[in-house]
Amino acid sequence: MPLLDFQPVTSKHLEVFKEIVNSNNEYNLLSEGHAVLSDAEILEMYESSKRLGAVTCFVNYDGCPVGVIDYLIKNPSDNMPWLGLMMIHAQHQRKGYAIEALKKYECLMRNKGLKKVRLGVIKGNNRALNFWINRGFIFYHEKLGDKFMVMCFEKEL
Repeated sequence: MPLLDFQPVTSKHLEVFKEIVNSNNEYNLLSEGHAVLSDAEILEMYESSKRLGAVTCFVNYDGCPVGVIDYLIKNPSDNMPWLGLMMIHAQHQRKGYAIEALKKYECLMRNKGLKKVRLGVIKGNNRALNFWINRGFIFYHEKLGDKFMVMCFEKEL
């Protein structure tokens, strides 16, 4: 199996970032209320992550971007590491890339000495909910986010 790796997203690569995000219409409907995000919305998503200090990377498989991952080493709200987004392009889903990306992410966090990671799932995103539960994430809290209810999960590394 060729190597899966993470490559930082830069402002020069926002078209590829947009293509990946906009291939996931169901998620966009849940998170933004419409299926396709504009250039301005994609730029705001990218810049908002940067302002928070998040790491935003392409998930590359055999040198090709198949997804994106966005995470905080230390979320200012709870001082915990948070996986903010892991999204695989619709045409590359169900090929094991998300599972491999999660393994790589968890390994990176363990190598930084972290013992636990957290993430949020938009209430109603049942496909994501099942994915995370099947990977050992445990529900601990529900809260109202900016636009929607978020189910919070964590996993011991």
